[in-house]
Amino acid sequence: MARLLLESGGERREIKVAGSITVGRSQTAGVYLDDKTLSREHTKFYIENGKFFVRDLESKNGTYLNGTPIKNTQPLKAGDRVKVGIATFTVMAEDGSMPAVSAPVASAPAARPQAAAATATAAPARRAPIGGPSWFTVFVYRIILVAVFVVVTVMSKGLFQSFLRGK
Repeated sequence: MARLLLESGGERREIKVAGSITVGRSQTAGVYLDDKTLSREHTKFYIENGKFFVRDLESKNGTYLNGTPIKNTQPLKAGDRVKVGIATFTVMAEDGSMPAVSAPVASAPAARPQAAAATATAAPARRAPIGGPSWFTVFVYRIILVAVFVVVTVMSKGLFQSFLRGK
């Protein structure tokens, strides 16, 4: 079993990988990240023949291993850092300790401001509701919309009558 430390949006979480796990913005991904710069299925971490690997799943913005973009499967060792969007995964040693020296983080494409509050879960979860205008603001907008509709209807009544009479 391999262990990863996920750091994203000020949050830190340990993830255990026993077989394979997919990272992406799809809620069905093994690790769901609410980050619009990610592909639905962006990166895959997996163990094969007792060795730990990372693979970019042909994502648009890429996966970075120790600051270098990867295009195929790469082996991982303790201390390696994998950058996926705004999230960073650090490979932990077998005993769960962090290495004394860590690898550099990639300068991935800049994330959009709304992606700064990315969240990660080990299982699919409902997305947090996006903030919007208050109920009062929506009420006022609807009153204005109805008023505009009424004014346009009253003002255009004469035009429609003359059009129907053929004048």
